[in-house]
Amino acid sequence: MNLQVLQGLYQNDIRIKQIAAGISLSNPKIRVTLSNLRGSSINFIGTSVWQLSDANHVFILNDREEAAYFHNDLEHLTGALDICYFPDSFKKAGSYNELNSSHVMLRTEALTKFSKKETHKKVLVTYPEAL
Repeated sequence: MNLQVLQGLYQNDIRIKQIAAGISLSNPKIRVTLSNLRGSSINFIGTSVWQLSDANHVFILNDREEAAYFHNDLEHLTGALDICYFPDSFKKAGSYNELNSSHVMLRTEALTKFSKKETHKKVLVTYPEAL
């Protein structure tokens, strides 16, 4: 089974469609927290919900590594270019004196993309320390 077939199975699942419909309302009344997921299921669910809805999405993962893998998987599953990674600005965790210039550039690029009034939807992938 290839990735596109597997993605299609997730996208056609009624629970995924309900999540996408619930957060696509003009005044959404739901918050979605997914837990106890295994393997790459979070990537397939996130991709499916994003593709089924018309809104921008922010995915907040547990840590830097998880967010980087999630970002990479989303890019490969969708082929989309509007998936932004929003890392922290610092070279070392807890060391706020040294900035990582490449991370600062990624943050600026992500904020610039999200500040533009465009019709196509975008994704921001991040983690708590970056916020």
